[in-house]
Amino acid sequence: MKKQQKGFSLIELLIVVAIILIIAAIAIPNLLRSKMAANEASAVGSLRTINTASVAFSTTYGNYPTILGDLKTRASVSSTNAPRAAMCLHIPLRLLISNIHSRLPHRL
Repeated sequence: MKKQQKGFSLIELLIVVAIILIIAAIAIPNLLRSKMAANEASAVGSLRTINTASVAFSTTYGNYPTILGDLKTRASVSSTNAPRAAMCLHIPLRLLISNIHSRLPHRL
C-alpha cells in the first residue's frame, strides 16, 4: 500500500508559477497604459483650468497673465503649501503650458 502524499509536486508548483507569470505579463502592460491615460487626462484638465483662469484674468484686466502667479488669489495659497506654491507661482505660463503640452500625445 502506498503512503499518501502531502503537499504538491515540483511540476504542479512550476505550472502554477507559469500561469501566474502569464497572467502578470498580460495585466502589467494594461495597468501601465491605464496610468498613462490617467496622467494625460490630468494634464488636459490642468491645461483647461489654466486656460479658464487666463480668460477670466484677460476679461478682468484686459491682458493675459505672463506668469502663473498672476492667476492666484489671496485665499488660494494656504500656510501648509505656501513655500511650494510661492515657488510655482513664478513659473512663466508659456513655459508651463509648453512643458505640459510636450508631454501629451500629439493626438489631442
